[in-house]
Amino acid sequence: MVVPSCVFTALPDEILIQIFTELDQSCCKRDLQSLAFTCKRVHAIGQQFMISDVTVSWHLLDVFHAKVQTSLYPLIPYITSFTIQIPSSWGEWHRSDILQDILDKCFNICFLQLTLSGSSKWLQYLAPNTYIRKLKLTSSQASSRIALFDVADLHAFKSVEELHLDYFRLQCEYPIEERAMPLLNTVKVLEILNCEWDYPFNMSLFRKLNVLNVYYTIKSEAFTFSERLKNLAANPPTTIQRLILHLDLFSPVRQKTWYPSLRACNDLELVSLKGFRRPPVEFFEALPDSLKEIELYFASKSFLDNPYLVASYDNAGVPIIRKYGNKTIRLIRR
Repeated sequence: MVVPSCVFTALPDEILIQIFTELDQSCCKRDLQSLAFTCKRVHAIGQQFMISDVTVSWHLLDVFHAKVQTSLYPLIPYITSFTIQIPSSWGEWHRSDILQDILDKCFNICFLQLTLSGSSKWLQYLAPNTYIRKLKLTSSQASSRIALFDVADLHAFKSVEELHLDYFRLQCEYPIEERAMPLLNTVKVLEILNCEWDYPFNMSLFRKLNVLNVYYTIKSEAFTFSERLKNLAANPPTTIQRLILHLDLFSPVRQKTWYPSLRACNDLELVSLKGFRRPPVEFFEALPDSLKEIELYFASKSFLDNPYLVASYDNAGVPIIRKYGNKTIRLIRR
């Protein structure tokens, strides 16, 4: 009987795959690589996890494209995430056909992340895609003017359920173009960071929106004083179940005195607010019955003053108020 030199390498393939799966969810790629390079057998199993997330730049896109057709061809089914992180105006307009071929060949890519040098206009020339479920677009802010994002430019992405936008001016032409309908009807999660928009654009255009996350850092503070953001808070999409509105406004002078109006959101379960002054009791009394949890971030030391009565603390020491029905209100100091 031959005794294996290492019991680990003698494990069945199913158990090794499960080990790699657990590491892929909880560890970094370096840990996966360390495990995969222990021997040829383990490497053959682990390479699918190491290749799942691919990151390239526009000037190396043709190199990756060539490898997809040669050495990487057997690993195509394992690629699920594709990122282009270094923007190039020339590359976006002249190498989009290479990107198109990569997306066609790597049919299991469900997450596409692109850093753009300008607007989203060139994306309208891509062919229809039904594989991508999550799309993230980031403006490189290369110009002094904020880049333009038009919903209709993403008409090729027929199945996107999560859309993340960073530092764009949002628009949707009126009357709404037919080619914009696929995205407006499929997006369920919308996350925007430092984005602006003009009337008549509004988030309610996304007809099946369940999650709306809105973030503003100090560099976009000016927009937080606009009526457009205030109008979004006053009229959020009625379909949402989770709402995050975080404004990095730590000075009491800059913090907002107005609050979201959530009465019409009958399916809302969680709301998280940052950058606001302490809401009055009337704010809590007007919350929908469906709401289960509220997170309130404060910078002031007096955020525990009356009329807030702390009933208990969670495991992290965060005070919890249980005063308004079955709602759990967490007061978090930041």
